[in-house]
Amino acid sequence: MQAGDRVGDRYELTYPVGRGGMGQVWAGFDERLDRPVAIKFLRQLDVPEDERETAGKRFRREARATARLDHPGVPAVHDLGVHREDLFLVMQLVPGIVLADHIAEQERLSVGEAVSIAAQVCSVLVAAHSASLVHRDLKPHNLMITPSGVVKVLDFGVAALLGPAEASRLTATGRTLGTPAYIAPEQAQGGPVGPAADLYALGCIFFEMLGGSPPYEAANAPEMMRRHIDSPIPIITEYRSDVPDDLAHLLYCLLAKDPAERPASAGEVRQILTPFLENGESPGLVAARSDDKVPGPAPVSVPPQKVKRELVELRAQARELAENERFVQAAEVLQRALRLVPQGGAPLAAEIVALRVDIANLLMLAGDFRKARRAFGALAQDLERSGGGQDLVEECRQQVMACQLELGECADATDALSRR
Repeated sequence: MQAGDRVGDRYELTYPVGRGGMGQVWAGFDERLDRPVAIKFLRQLDVPEDERETAGKRFRREARATARLDHPGVPAVHDLGVHREDLFLVMQLVPGIVLADHIAEQERLSVGEAVSIAAQVCSVLVAAHSASLVHRDLKPHNLMITPSGVVKVLDFGVAALLGPAEASRLTATGRTLGTPAYIAPEQAQGGPVGPAADLYALGCIFFEMLGGSPPYEAANAPEMMRRHIDSPIPIITEYRSDVPDDLAHLLYCLLAKDPAERPASAGEVRQILTPFLENGESPGLVAARSDDKVPGPAPVSVPPQKVKRELVELRAQARELAENERFVQAAEVLQRALRLVPQGGAPLAAEIVALRVDIANLLMLAGDFRKARRAFGALAQDLERSGGGQDLVEECRQQVMACQLELGECADATDALSRR
C-alpha cells in the first residue's frame, strides 16, 4: 500500500500512521463525505496461515465491539470491508499525541493531569464493561490524547466478550493476549479475565504517569509476567512525595494481585478520582498543540530551491479538490504547503498569510465553522502582533462573527460587534 491508493472505491490513503505485527493503520480521506479518516488494515499475508480465520474473526469483532460503544472516548467506526486480500476498518481519525509519547516527553505527568487521564479512561471502561466487553490490552500506546485533553481509548482488537464462549474460541491461539508490562496476574497465568484485569492495567498506566516508568521492569516478557504475579506491589509515594495518600492507596488497590481485592468497578475508581480533578475539569495538553491544525505527518525539510515548486503543485492540487467540493481535503493539502514555508518574521510573510486565509475559507466552505472561527481569530491576532494589514485583520474579525452566527453564538457575535 502507498499514498494515493484507493480503498473501497471511496477512501484515499494519505500517509501511514502506525504498523503492528499483523496490520497497519493509515490516515486517509473519505471522498464521498469529505472528511479525514483512519483506515486500519489486517494484512492476511502477514498472519500465519493456520491463524488467518481466527485473526479475521477477531478483526471483525473489533469493528463490532468498537461500533457498539457510543462514547466520546472511543473513536467512531464508519465502515468495514475487504481490499484485495486484506480486511480494513474505517474509523474516526483522532488528532493528538499517544500517551506513551507524552510520558516520554514529560518524564512524569502532574498529579492533576494523570488523574484526568485515568478518570477519562474509567469513563470508557464503564461503558465497555456495561456492554460486556473487557479491553484486555490497555497500555499507554492505546491511549490517544487530543489537543483539548480528551482521552480516546484505541484498539479493542483483543476485547473479550463477557460470558459467551466466543471469547475463548477467538483467543485460543496458544499465546497470552495483552502487553507484559501492563498485564494482570490472572491474565498472565492464563486464567479467566474480567473487568478487574482492565483496572489492573489502568493501575499500571496510572503508576507510569506518576512515576515515569511502569510498576515493574524486567529483561524479557516471561520475567515481566512473573513479576506481576509474585513481586511486591510498589508504593508510588516512594517514587514521588506529592501524590496524596488517598490516590496512593487507590493505586495500591488497583495493583492488587487478587482481582477480588481491586476496586469493584471502573465507576468506583472514577468516583474516587473525581475530587482530585483540577476545577472538576479535564486539563488540556500543551496549548501549542492546537486542534485548528489538520493532523498530518511530521514536517519534512525541503531544500529552498524546491519549496516554490512544491507550493505551486500543492496549491494546484488544493484548487482541484476544492472545485470538486472536497473542501476538507483541500485544507489538508494547504496545511502541508504551510509547513513548507519558513515561519517567523514581522510582518507575516505574504505566502503564509495567503495560505492561512485560504485554509480558513475552506473550513468555512466545509461547514466546520468552529475550526474556521479559531483559524480566522488566530490569524487576526498574529497579524496585529506582527504589524500586518489592518484591512485583513478587519476581514478576519468579520469572518469570526459570521462563524459565530452559524454556530448559534449570536450573543458573542453581538458583543464583538458592539466593541467595534
